[in-house]
Amino acid sequence: MSAPKAAWTPIPAHRSRQTLRERWMRAMSFQKPDRLPLMEFGYWAETLPAWHEQGLPRSVIYERDAYAYFGIEDWLRAYVNPGVHPAFETEVLETGPDYTIVRDGDRAIRKERREGTRSIPHYLEYGIKNREDWNIIKERLNPETPGRYPEDWAQRVEEYRTREAPLCITIGSMLGMPRNWIGFENIGLMAYDDPALLEEIVETCCVCVCETIKPALEQVQFDFGAGWEDVCFKNGPIISPKMFEKLVVPRYKRITDLLHAHGVNIIWTDCDGNIMPILDQFLDGGINCMFPLEVAGGSDPVAIRQKYGRRVLLHGGMDKMPLREGPKAIEREMLRLKPLVEEGGFIPHVDHRCPADVSLANYKFYLKLKREMFNAGDLTPHYKE
Repeated sequence: MSAPKAAWTPIPAHRSRQTLRERWMRAMSFQKPDRLPLMEFGYWAETLPAWHEQGLPRSVIYERDAYAYFGIEDWLRAYVNPGVHPAFETEVLETGPDYTIVRDGDRAIRKERREGTRSIPHYLEYGIKNREDWNIIKERLNPETPGRYPEDWAQRVEEYRTREAPLCITIGSMLGMPRNWIGFENIGLMAYDDPALLEEIVETCCVCVCETIKPALEQVQFDFGAGWEDVCFKNGPIISPKMFEKLVVPRYKRITDLLHAHGVNIIWTDCDGNIMPILDQFLDGGINCMFPLEVAGGSDPVAIRQKYGRRVLLHGGMDKMPLREGPKAIEREMLRLKPLVEEGGFIPHVDHRCPADVSLANYKFYLKLKREMFNAGDLTPHYKE
């Protein structure tokens, strides 16, 4: 599929002289890399199987296989666990003709479809209904529990010192994981009905993160910190900005201060939906990079840069909706983002995992256009254009 005619000139491909780590750090520091990293954010569980029917080799099964096939570059993650440990095991409670009821790793009971497109499960019960439930989970948030670091940690430390890709340290979740334990509506109610319990839960998560990651920060120079929240929907966050500021920001500040003390100055949290009502609070807490910037959810990277300038770094922000429509829509969206890419502090990729209703042809066109328009990528795809 050929590119539509446009007011831009394709950038010739060439082999980069910089490492992926150098290019990523330069791009995120408003400097000019010799090529922009070609990064993405994975796929729905149904996407690769759907693409098998459209010509994707059936040997491409996992995300890592797809990245190699498409020539997509990726960051590295240090496997340090600052969350619930050991994890709760998933237990099947009931099996029906087309559904399964399980108690999952968050101790929640949920009903799932077994076939067809995966959707948000129907939750029947959550893991924390009272303080007694919380105490069961709290026992597994002890940072001193053995096994939070992999057995080959010393070997990994040596390997990290010669790495060529950016490396992150996980900084956990202050409200997203408690939301999973308590429930979307219930956590909003708890903020008013039992604020002391909710504050204890968030404080425990913060302490576990800080104490767990300290040894890693002392041994490895990380490039960024990466957290996860998912506490927003299209109309905003699950609790008020004022409550978020009181409950979450001081904990973020302790974590980000710790990272800054060890030379880690790029810190993101993965939060879907409309982050705009609490973006000031994220910044106050030291979170300075937004990810994955769901455009249809209200988190437009262009609008964020216009409002906040270079205070905010951006990762994601390529609206997935045009990928469903085809080449002309894809080009329009990428032209919209082009000035932002050129300014820097922005790594564009699909604003969440690529859905299954995006065709393989459209996805290949999108990646080809990103290489040509944004001077992105250093790896050659394993397929012929």
